[in-house]
Amino acid sequence: MGTAQAPSRVEELRQLAARIQGAVEAYAHGKVADTHEIVRQCQTLQHRAESPETFAERLRYQPLDLCALMIAVEGGMLQALASRGDEEVTADELAEMAKRPKLHIVRTLRLLTAIGVCDEVGVQRYRANDKTPVMASKGQIGGLRVSSVPVCGITTKIEEYFSMLANGAQAADTYPPSAYVYTFGKPMYDVLRENPDRRADFDAYMAARKQEKTRTWHTVYPVISELSLALAPKGKLLDTSEITIVDVGGNRGHDLESFTDSNPGFNGRLVLQDLPETIGPLLADGKKRVFEAMPHDFFTPQPVRGATLYLLLACLHNWEDEACRKILQNLADAMRRGYSRLLISAMLLPEVGAGRRAAELDMQMWVLQQSRQRTRSELEALVHSVGLEVVKVWENGERESIVEVRLPENGTNGLM
Repeated sequence: MGTAQAPSRVEELRQLAARIQGAVEAYAHGKVADTHEIVRQCQTLQHRAESPETFAERLRYQPLDLCALMIAVEGGMLQALASRGDEEVTADELAEMAKRPKLHIVRTLRLLTAIGVCDEVGVQRYRANDKTPVMASKGQIGGLRVSSVPVCGITTKIEEYFSMLANGAQAADTYPPSAYVYTFGKPMYDVLRENPDRRADFDAYMAARKQEKTRTWHTVYPVISELSLALAPKGKLLDTSEITIVDVGGNRGHDLESFTDSNPGFNGRLVLQDLPETIGPLLADGKKRVFEAMPHDFFTPQPVRGATLYLLLACLHNWEDEACRKILQNLADAMRRGYSRLLISAMLLPEVGAGRRAAELDMQMWVLQQSRQRTRSELEALVHSVGLEVVKVWENGERESIVEVRLPENGTNGLM
């Protein structure tokens, strides 16, 4: 029989439980579109309910979750389970399907069922749940390979790396620009460029991230109405045949395809730009698409001049400030004053009280690429540093907001 708890602690836990119930009711009645607040309140309750010792133990063992997940996906276990839909599958069947020892299946899925990746429905019997096919997908596996697994390697060198910085080595010519370089000997993008399999993983991961968004860029920023308000005669809608939209660093074009799906009457020009290794397969497969596929490195001058709208979606967090200035300057030089707009999508960190996901993404950018997620003021400072101005920030909660940018009326850069 347990001992009675302090009334203040019990009351705190009751209040936190009530907040969870309130978040559930808000979701149930359509006051919010997603379950983010429910999850946030559940995490808060867990943190307050755990003892400090249990909290420390949970954090200490978290790397093993990733270890089990990689055993499962690289061994084909999770893909085999996902392929069976909602059927029960035995460890023997999975061993046969994945060509792995049964004991490996049992030990790996013991942990993965405990953390919710799939369900345990009996002795050595399993079933996929709603998380399983997502975690077994090409995009999520690609993300594990290009971001999560490298972080594990970096962690083994992290104390050594920061000791080097503390000892003043950052002033030396040999100073590595990131913990990734210190660990693996070259920048992440060089690794992707030299390894086609990892590049394919990266592209699949980027595509998956774009597809998982609950709100697309064009629902956060109402394109036709806003451009009409800015550019068309008062009270008129802009003729879409006059619009050119350029998606800079747009991966495989999912954002442009999503836009045309939502705007079937659009008949303007759409241009997708990315590196040759990403654009090449689109040019080679012969498929007809809603956009022009154009190889382009955004560190070089922008070839499409005077477009109506340039998109820079989820790109700048991959680069440190000086690189971002080069990207933005190339776009500013191509924009037409009084006409062109640039939309930057970015997860804007709050000055206080950042959520776990945002803080984790910032840490990931730091160790992988010496880059960062930014606060609103930091991003605005970058924009202003190349002679651009922010028109409006279209907020999107804890997800990626849209920052609308243009050339100032009295500036000297860009096209007249």
